[in-house]
Amino acid sequence: MTGAGSGIGRATAKRFAVQGARVIVSDLNGETAEATVGQVAALGGTAFPYAVDVSDVDAMEKFAESVHDAHGEPTVVVNNAGFTTAGPFLNHTVADWDRIMGVNFWGVVHGSRLFGRQMIDAGHGGRILNVTSPAAVLPIPLSTAYCTSKAAAQMFTECLRLEFAGTGIGVTAVLPAFINTGFYPNAQVVETEGKSVGRGKNLSVLAAQIVARSPETVARNIVRIAGRNPAIAPTPFESRLACTSARVSPAGARLAARMMDIDSLVGLVDRLLPATAVRKLDEAAARAVSRA
Repeated sequence: MTGAGSGIGRATAKRFAVQGARVIVSDLNGETAEATVGQVAALGGTAFPYAVDVSDVDAMEKFAESVHDAHGEPTVVVNNAGFTTAGPFLNHTVADWDRIMGVNFWGVVHGSRLFGRQMIDAGHGGRILNVTSPAAVLPIPLSTAYCTSKAAAQMFTECLRLEFAGTGIGVTAVLPAFINTGFYPNAQVVETEGKSVGRGKNLSVLAAQIVARSPETVARNIVRIAGRNPAIAPTPFESRLACTSARVSPAGARLAARMMDIDSLVGLVDRLLPATAVRKLDEAAARAVSRA
């Protein structure tokens, strides 16, 4: 499992472990991977930590080889590592695009290719679960790079399911929506004059801590999804609603997205609330980011 040092990845690793699985916990940060392994052990489970950059093909090849040598081929692969940026398209550099595509798209490709090969060669079947996002089908203002990377991962996953049909290996796209993880605090903000991106990020973190679902909610569903093998699995209910709406009425989804422009939303808050309330809200959002 990639991106298992926190959030959905950590919760899912723990959920699989208590079900009796031997879990490979990988993360860019080796210390957080070890922390997850410690939490798994406290629950009576078994896990092994690895530090790996999923965007680095050489590192991923060595990782896959090491895992196979030590533990054999996997039964379930969860490509969960993710990263986001927020800001205007024209302010994103090529390096910004390389980073987000490297994690969100190429990380999924590397994990699916390397471990998928092991599973095919073993002939025992299994499951590959790629964590994408409703952003794969819903346009989001100031998130062009993120939406593009997730759309690429989504189509890759759907095509791979067709290619692996008949091999015993099921491939599923898991689309979690608005989950309270470290995803929002760790977002890269690409700021520009007139765009309240940084402030909007702080408010998103606060909202996530108040109303978003817990990572454990998604973890429970991922374990169930691995057993059922659907093609596409939006989770929880809000994600199913959003994805269905986008497919039924793409024009409606685009209109709704235009109303989500961060300047408009922040401006609406400023117009509706007294200045003192706005100041307290901004202070609360800043505290939420510091706690995240």
